[in-house]
Amino acid sequence: MSLWSESLSLCLYDWGDNAAKRARCILAHLAMPVPRSWWEHSLGAGRVPDTFATLLSDLQRELSTALDLDEPLNLGLLVALAFIDDEKAESSLDCFGYMNSRHTPNEYFARARDAYSTPFRPLIPRQSGRLFHGKAAGHSTGFRPPCEGGSDAG
Repeated sequence: MSLWSESLSLCLYDWGDNAAKRARCILAHLAMPVPRSWWEHSLGAGRVPDTFATLLSDLQRELSTALDLDEPLNLGLLVALAFIDDEKAESSLDCFGYMNSRHTPNEYFARARDAYSTPFRPLIPRQSGRLFHGKAAGHSTGFRPPCEGGSDAG
């Protein structure tokens, strides 16, 4: 087990049934550098390993039930979370990928949507729609990048 997945597991265990705290834990972990390296590789290769797809799908389900969101949560938005901490923050509290981040879930998702429009990341919107094709139905049907208007067309 990687240190990242162990940290996520312990964090979720520590918060028990507190859905809001568990959601913040998930968001902070998805904004850390480890998932970013997964998705950079997956975007470049044009496919995602089954273990990453399964993990992301599980986290999507938990976040969907824990948060009161205006729109359905999709895997594309969760992938984009890995790309939201570009600048060096003055304080670790300002980092999205920090467990004690002061950011709200809505701020995480707003920043993730912005990651799709960043000119330095042209691969995210083009490639992300194809990442989960060929996975089990629960994975491929849930992935709809926000920049593509909910289409898997990529």
